[in-house]
Amino acid sequence: MKPLTGRSASAISELVRDVVDRPFRARQVALWVLQRNARSFDEMTDLPKALRRELARRFSLHEPEMAEVVASLDGSRKYLLRLADGTTVEAVSMPEGQKVTLCLSSQSGCAVGCTFCVTGALGAGRNLTPEEIVGQYRLMVRDLGGDVERVNIVFMGMGEPLLNTTHLGTALEALMETVSPKRITVSTAGILPGIRWLAGLPRRPLLAVSLNAPDQERREAIMPITRRYPLPDLMAALRAFPLERGRRITFEYVLIRGLNDAPEDAGALARLLRGIPSKVNVIPLNEDPDHLPGLRRPDDGTIDRFAARIRDEGLTVTVRRSRGSDVAAACGQLKGRQASRSATADHCLPAASPSRR
Repeated sequence: MKPLTGRSASAISELVRDVVDRPFRARQVALWVLQRNARSFDEMTDLPKALRRELARRFSLHEPEMAEVVASLDGSRKYLLRLADGTTVEAVSMPEGQKVTLCLSSQSGCAVGCTFCVTGALGAGRNLTPEEIVGQYRLMVRDLGGDVERVNIVFMGMGEPLLNTTHLGTALEALMETVSPKRITVSTAGILPGIRWLAGLPRRPLLAVSLNAPDQERREAIMPITRRYPLPDLMAALRAFPLERGRRITFEYVLIRGLNDAPEDAGALARLLRGIPSKVNVIPLNEDPDHLPGLRRPDDGTIDRFAARIRDEGLTVTVRRSRGSDVAAACGQLKGRQASRSATADHCLPAASPSRR
């Protein structure tokens, strides 16, 4: 069966064209899928029963299954979601008053291999399909109920979005039916073909770039992908990136103790970004001794001095304070802990017993 989730209104109308008897019925179907997050065709009560049965026979409203949900004391909720093939991915909701930021995954793992990222430590996974991507949004919006007035979406979960541009593009078209492009952010480690693809879209989300070092040598040490896409080439592409009026590129900078957290590093970063409409998001490392051994978060004083130096250089800077640390809300941590538990359980099984994985 063909999934209707993860598709735009026009794509849904095209898919159901041979099933509905009148064009307005196709619009009704799209409304139920995109605006009302219908879980079944039976919920589409303004459609004739015979049409609902035929839709259910030919199409699906596929989305992931909730495997685990953990709530943080700060209101964040971390979701471990199981896909149809048994693969698991993560998503996070971070409410703030009547607003919520939803963090979506684009892949089930990550081949980029950043040394400060738990997902990178877990290894590569497959691309998620549009319905698996949009399904994360549908599940979280439904789980949060009707208390949210404004939704922001960030592709900062598991995976590198710009290594999955075909499915990401389809998912973005669907998400933009209900969420403004100005409230959707795609974060990348610096995949140049993907950045050029994003630049060519007729409707573009916001762009965030995971930078993490002001020079090629250190960036290459913690982000192996920069060997393929060197920092000078990345900066040239970003300077050429088309920005709508009032928009800026966000530069994410994971702060790691003793590696990239000196005031001199902040000054070098400011010089690197000079002339680009930008803001810097300083992200103190989320420590994980199991998967990121030896990497430590700087102390609060170091973090504040780093941010102050960037501010003194005339750039906009924010410091991301950790949300959901008590529920492993950083990228890959919940899946990583599940994998650790599974590996330990398997190791303790008798040699003749079958693996539970």
